[in-house]
Amino acid sequence: MESLNDLQKQNWALLAYAKASSALVRSNNRDELIEGVCNAIVNQSPYILAWVGLAMHDDLKTVQVIGTHGAAADYAKGIDVKWSPDTSAGQGPTGLCIQTSLPVLIADSENDPRFLPWRERSKLYGIRSVIAVPIKNHEPQAIGALTVYANLPNAFSEIEVQLFASLAKEIGFGLAAIEKQRLLDEEITKREQLNTQLVDSLNATIEAISKTMEWRDPYTAGHQKKVALLSQAIARKLGWGEKRIKGLYLAALVHDIGKIATPAEILTKPSMLTEIEMTLIKEHPKTGYNILKDIPFTWPIAQAVYQHHERLDGSGYPNKLSGDSIIPEAKILAVADTIEAISSHRPYRPGLGLEKAILQVKAEAGKTLDPAICEAACQLLEQDEFQKIMASTE
Repeated sequence: MESLNDLQKQNWALLAYAKASSALVRSNNRDELIEGVCNAIVNQSPYILAWVGLAMHDDLKTVQVIGTHGAAADYAKGIDVKWSPDTSAGQGPTGLCIQTSLPVLIADSENDPRFLPWRERSKLYGIRSVIAVPIKNHEPQAIGALTVYANLPNAFSEIEVQLFASLAKEIGFGLAAIEKQRLLDEEITKREQLNTQLVDSLNATIEAISKTMEWRDPYTAGHQKKVALLSQAIARKLGWGEKRIKGLYLAALVHDIGKIATPAEILTKPSMLTEIEMTLIKEHPKTGYNILKDIPFTWPIAQAVYQHHERLDGSGYPNKLSGDSIIPEAKILAVADTIEAISSHRPYRPGLGLEKAILQVKAEAGKTLDPAICEAACQLLEQDEFQKIMASTE
């Protein structure tokens, strides 16, 4: 039957293990993990110091103390510990543990010659026995050690060694998981930064394209800007998120980019277009799509441009799409484009005004235009939002 002393030692180790394991689970970063584990250990008598050291791969093979706790915590401050077999500082429990990747036990610090370099210092803090257990990640070689000190000789039997070795293994897993998460967070941050840069570059590209259109055809560029603002307002009314709205806005800014291939005399013709001229005009969604389709936008800008003249009943162009075959961005563009086209001046006629535009939208709602989008547009008109938008771009 085990003695009371053995049972007490096991109980101390079990309690320390349980509390340290709990601290491991709650930790979100390396410092928090080490702090929690060391603190949990020294809350159990007779452990007066626990610290974690990581093996540095410098010329001296030093051991860096990354966390310490306990009544004898000052003992670890400035302590010279290495994991090189060529120095006396590397022959102590922590150094040997890292070298061999095995637990090292100092049953009595006053008698064990391996502890000689630290014996006098340890007496000042009441240290009598020490255990160092290896911390590993995915490699067999230890990356560091958990070292625990007690104020009693022979405080660690084989069972306690196994418990602390198991705890060190969990520390290794915890550190690896935290490092993996840190690297993942860094990668996510880098990608977000790159994505922001890409979006900024694409925004600049869109703005440049829009300005190019304006130099060639001031009417078309002004039309695109108004459609962009109208589309943005409709999307907000429908509850779209700002990121998606940004993509819609950019698509609207260049929705007529395909007209760059249309002869200028057709775009500015002061009379109604002939059938042949209309056929040429109807090529602009496809031309716009071909211009934009290979640009790596985050949003479906090329598709929105391609489909903005498609209609719910299949009467649109260029592909006679219908219903859900048309993406939501294109459906909003269709409504905004209709409102702007009817209300504003054309080379061949004066503008008919917003009221006339909305009457047309109401008439087409559920037939050629999406009814929910039409309703949102009508509500914005009643709130004078469209009037403000149109006035702001004059």
